[in-house]
Amino acid sequence: MPVFDNNPLEKLRFGPDAADEVIDLTGLAHADALSQVDELLNAAPAGRSYLLRFSPARGDGRETLFQPLGRKLLSARRTGRLASCLPASDAAGYLIVMPPVSGYMSPPRVGVN
Repeated sequence: MPVFDNNPLEKLRFGPDAADEVIDLTGLAHADALSQVDELLNAAPAGRSYLLRFSPARGDGRETLFQPLGRKLLSARRTGRLASCLPASDAAGYLIVMPPVSGYMSPPRVGVN
């Protein structure tokens, strides 16, 4: 059985201090929040990280930004506009990292269509 000095999953954990900047989308209409994220994806400097925060689910059945924003970020990740994207553990945010250089393309995903 392998023994790890450090937990290899530690690099997947992050806190608010993991990001270079926090973007607060709390209370914005979905269209406005998604537009603001689009602007960020187009203009953010290479290599910077951002914690995108939004209102958590309230239990009233209304959609939060989690799914629509997640779809937008996943699309940006697939096209190379993002280097990485992880949801926050409270489901009220995403940590995104911009590509290190302009024109960065993520590595090809083997066996995934």
